[in-house]
Parts: sequence; C-alpha cells; structure tokens
Amino acid sequence: MKIIGKVATIIFKNETNNWTVLLLKKDNDYITCVGETDEIEVEDELELEGEMTVHRVYGEQFKFVSYKKVLPQTTSALISYIADNIAGIGKKTAKNIVDAFGDDTVNVIRFSMDKLYGIKGLNADKIERLNEFFNSEWEKWNTIEFLSQFQISTVIANRIYQAVGKDTIDIVKANPYSLLGFIKSLDFKVVDEIGKKMGIALNNEERLDNGIIYAINRITEFGHTCVEKENLVSYCEELLQVDDADISQAITRLVLAEKLFIDKIDMKEYVFRQSMYLAEENIAKCIIEHTRLSVEKIDTKKLIEKVNKEANIKLSLEQQKAVDVCLNNMISVVTGGPGTGKTTIIKCIIDILEEKKKNYVLCAPTGRAAKRITQTTGKEAKTLHRLLEISKVDDNDIDMFYEYKVKQVEEEVVIIDEASMIDLMMMNNLVKGIKPNTQLIIVGDVNQLPSVGPGNILKDIISSDVVPTVELKQIYRQSAQSDIIVNAHRVNDGLYPQFKNKDTDLFFIPTTSIEQTIDQIESLVSYRLATFADLDILRDLQILTPMKKTELGTVELNEKIQKILNPKSDKKNQIEYASKIFRENDKVMQIVNNYDKKYSIEGKFFEGIYNGDIGYIKSIDIQSEKLYVEFDDNRLVEYDFDELDQLEHSYAITIHKSQGSEFDYVILPIFTGYKKLLTRNLLYTAMTRAKKMLVIIGNRNVVNYMVDNLDSRNRKTGLKEKLINLLYDNKKNNK
Repeated sequence: MKIIGKVATIIFKNETNNWTVLLLKKDNDYITCVGETDEIEVEDELELEGEMTVHRVYGEQFKFVSYKKVLPQTTSALISYIADNIAGIGKKTAKNIVDAFGDDTVNVIRFSMDKLYGIKGLNADKIERLNEFFNSEWEKWNTIEFLSQFQISTVIANRIYQAVGKDTIDIVKANPYSLLGFIKSLDFKVVDEIGKKMGIALNNEERLDNGIIYAINRITEFGHTCVEKENLVSYCEELLQVDDADISQAITRLVLAEKLFIDKIDMKEYVFRQSMYLAEENIAKCIIEHTRLSVEKIDTKKLIEKVNKEANIKLSLEQQKAVDVCLNNMISVVTGGPGTGKTTIIKCIIDILEEKKKNYVLCAPTGRAAKRITQTTGKEAKTLHRLLEISKVDDNDIDMFYEYKVKQVEEEVVIIDEASMIDLMMMNNLVKGIKPNTQLIIVGDVNQLPSVGPGNILKDIISSDVVPTVELKQIYRQSAQSDIIVNAHRVNDGLYPQFKNKDTDLFFIPTTSIEQTIDQIESLVSYRLATFADLDILRDLQILTPMKKTELGTVELNEKIQKILNPKSDKKNQIEYASKIFRENDKVMQIVNNYDKKYSIEGKFFEGIYNGDIGYIKSIDIQSEKLYVEFDDNRLVEYDFDELDQLEHSYAITIHKSQGSEFDYVILPIFTGYKKLLTRNLLYTAMTRAKKMLVIIGNRNVVNYMVDNLDSRNRKTGLKEKLINLLYDNKKNNK
C-alpha cells in the first residue's frame, strides 16, 4: 500500500536508529506514520509504502517500510521548496524564478544557472547555493530511488550515498561489491542481491573475495579468531553457490593480498582475517618479551607479614606464592574460582606496591567489573577503555579497532582483574599501550564465560604454559560453608550440583513447564522471597537468564516483573519508546559505553557511563523530554528521550551481561533454550554471581545437560600456538 502526502509535523525522531513518528497530511486528512527515516523535514512531500496497523496505545498508524521524497509537482510547491531550503531566498524571489522559467525551472537551476542572473533578488552567492542544493538533492534522491529497486531501505541507501557521494550509481553499476569497502556495517547479502539482479557472474572475483571475508567475519561472531580451511571452503560453497576450486583460488588470492593469513595448528590449515592474525602475533610477541625480562627482586615474605599485620589478615601458603610470583615476574597470571581469595591477593599486592612506592593502575574490562574491584579493594579501578582512552569505535570495522591509536600507560605496574572477559582486540590494544618494561599482573577465573568478542585470551595464555601462573584451589573457611560456592566448584569439575533445600543458600525448585517456571518466578518476586529473607526486592534481587528471547528471556521476563515490582500508577510518569515502557522507579541498565555522558554526584560533574551499569529511573520530565537515572554511588544521569536506546530494563538480565558483577540474591530460570548456549561455564558463571542466595528454577535434566556441555570452551584461536612457537624460536635462536 502506498500513500502520498506532506509532512505536517515530526512528532518524534531517534537520531541513533532513525525511528520516526510523523504526521502526514493527505488531502484534508492527517495520518500518523511510523518507520525509519533519514533527512526529512516538515513540508516535505513523501511517498510511503507500508500498511495500516493498530497500536495498542496510540491507535491507528501507517507503518511504512520504505519512503521516497516526491519532488515538487506544482508551481506553489516548487516556490515553497526553494524558499524553505535555500538561505537568503524568500517566497517572493522564489516566485520570480518560477514565473520566469515555469516547467523548465529545475533544469535551468541545475544546468543553465547563468540564466538566473537576470532574476530580481538573486546574486552570485545565492545562485551558487541554489545550484548546489538542487544538484545534490536530485542526485541523492535519484540514488535512493535507484537503490530501492534492489529492496534497499531509504535509510541504508542514504547511508550509502553519504559515504560514496554523487558517483554512487556509477560505482554500483560498475561493481556493487565495492560498496562493502565504503560501509563496513553493510551486509554482504544485501550487496549480493544487487549483484545477482545486475547479472554479475557467481564466480566474479570481487563477489568471491567479499563473500569469503563476510563468511569468516560471521564465524568470528561465535568467538573464533580463525576457521579450519576445509570448513571455510565448505561454508563458502553453500553461501556463494560455486565449487570448491573457485573458493580455494579466491582464498589464495586473498592470502597474496595479505587480507587473509593461513597458519597450521595441530597439523591442519586454519584461515585468519588479517587483523585477527596480526593481533594474536602482537600479543604473543609482547608476552614472550615480558617473560624474558627480569624485575628487581622483592623479598615478599617480610612484606607480606607486614601488610597482613596492618590489614589484620593471614594469607595461606598458596596465596603467598601467588603474591610472590606476581611481584617477582614481569608478567604473571593468577586464576581461581569463587572463594579462593583472588581479591585478597590483589589487596596484598597493592599494599606492597604502595609500601615500595611503585605506581600502579588497577583495571578491568567493564564498568561493572571495575566498580566491583574498586569496592572490594578500596582503590580506584579504571575500565580498559578509559585506561587506553578508547572512545568511539565502529564495532563492524575490525581493522579500525586493530589499528586504533591508544594512550600510552605511564604506570610501572598494570593489574587486570576479571581477565576472562578480555577479547582479542582489547588485549591487542593493551599491549600496544603498555611500555616494554611495564609489569603486567593478570587475574581472572579461566572457567567463567569467555569474552563476548573473538578470542580466548586468559585460557590461551594459561594453557600455553609460557607465563608464570598460580592456580588457586583452596576454598577458604567462610566460602567453604556456602553451598553456592561448593556447588559452583562441583559444576566446574564436571559434577552435578547437589541441592539440600534446607539450611542452605542454594535452592532448586523443579518445574514441568515454562508456564510453571514463570509462575514460580512471579510468586518469588511477589511475596515468597520477602517472607524468607530481609531484602530490598528491587535492589538486592537479580534475575539471570541464558537468553534474551523466548518466554524465559530477558525481554518477556522484564515486562512481567515490571508489572509486579513497578506497576502503572497515576503518581508515576512514564514514556513509551521502541515498544518498551520506561516508568519512574524502573530498574534499568546502560547497554553501551558512553564516555561523553556527564553525570553529577553531590553537585560535582564527571564523565562516563558504561555498558552493564545498573540504575533506577528517578524521574521523567515529559515537558522537557528528559529522563533521569540514578546509578550506583548516587550518579545522576540525564537522558534525552532520543537516547533511550542506550537503556534496557534490568529486572532480568542475561548471564553474559552479569559478568564482573555480584548480586545478593539471584533467581536463575533454567528450563529450555538453544542447546549450544546452555554450557557448563554459562551455569558456572551464573552460580558465581550470587552472594547470599541462589534459587534455580526449572528442569533438572537441563541443569545436568549444562554441566556436561563443554561446547563454548572449544573456541578456535591461534594465540596459544603462537606463544609456544615464539618461545621455542627464541630459545632456539639463543642457543
């Protein structure tokens, strides 16, 4: 269905995702229209394609999937169009132009601008602006209309035009695959549809080369940094519909162009994206160089005794060894599960560094993890992004992140906590940022979930056996009394958890359906937990779930729990945004790093809100279109309504999002889900988030399946082999 009309009002537009609500005047009627738009203004004539829908709150709306500007069709429309868009030209002068040239006005403006010099009200500057505007506007909308025949949305088409410019149509006709070089986020399959419709051969070199790069990028979305060549060829045969000889030839071509690298791992050939291979190489070189350097030896025994006495703690022999290894090596790793004393070791190391007057920096991969280590040590911790001053990076541009210029770290010692969360590119940026003689102390639980991004950095470093490493195994007295911690270690060892359901901090509630699982969650949140424990249900409880979608995913659970804990009320303002209702007192999470976002604490202003920060909506000002969130530490942050895509409800969050955080009380529904996602270290990570109580609700067979499923530990990377090979080469050369 198509409708044509004039934009009467733009009610709302989100500049981040281009979602727009506008009022379109069609004849004498006004129609509310919703969809994605780019550069539109009031008075623009639009042709929208879509369908009429009924919104549960706002009623009848026209939901459009594409649109195009209808350039002025009448004399009066053309006069208004000129006057509205060209600075210094009013309706009187615009009328003079149209009266003089009539139906030929546009052609005169575009191609015969000299004729305009006789028009009253125009000068050389105005004529130049008039010509430039009409040419660029015509070219842009001509390009958008051209691309629309390939089912490319106006928003994406405009993004292509902005990147490529007036030659877009010629470039697309010559080689549509070249668009992928201009816009990294453009999907290969979108461009491939253009290529197919233009009759480009399936074995066209540009098509094959870009298709292979697309394929290997898809594979790295699952955390791998490389793929077995045989598997890549097989995948690309199906994707590109050509035979294996064409694929192998294209891979060879890309290797010669240094866009891909091939390396042997376990006697098999693996293919790497250039940036992935070089990043692993950089990391390996830095680590091996650090293992060859010596540090000024410290007699840690006496210093440990001194700082322990001052702090009134006593380190075990295992912990003392960890402190000694960290302080007396240029690079070291401490790993261990919950309750094994990693934080105690960090505190002791810091105390000794301060005693020795060595400057150090404490850091973590995420804002939540940095905040947690700050709270447990009493010392300021930075995110790696903040430490290295990494700000705006296009997640789709791997090469750009690889080449990013980071800030030099000046401190003598860098201590990284929650290191299991560090991905390949972040580790590469860290090794770029530290000096050759910077001491590096890496702390983390290798059995937790690996990083969201590609790589398995902590596991690869430990399993390479090239870095001095202490694995903490002893669970200390207080932790040993916790069934949560005892059973987390059982799970990590491949043993099924044991549930007592009496005199315990770990409970299991069996259910036989999704509906029953949801009922149990709702009753716990509504009243049962409050009668059992002394807690602030909104602030002390966190629901964790393996997934975002499905009935037990974060989206649906958040909607259900919001109705229980923060129901609609005339006393609370609310705003609907992208099908979500944000209400005063809602629990929300920041889901992207925003380094420029200012906030205040007791009247003082600071910068930086991070992915994973949890807060509560303090107030919503409908008039000024502002929403205020109070995060931990009384950080009050202001959001414009068009920034609400940075927030999600967080009554329920994914286990991945919980990494680096701890919560007093945790509810963990495990009933069904995507089997590859239901892994041992996902369960282990979820269990280790709970401090005071963990309630698992669901199917015991699925819990046991997770214990048995080691799938996510099988990320394919090349860092371990590079470390081992580089160490061997160095030893061989030094003989």
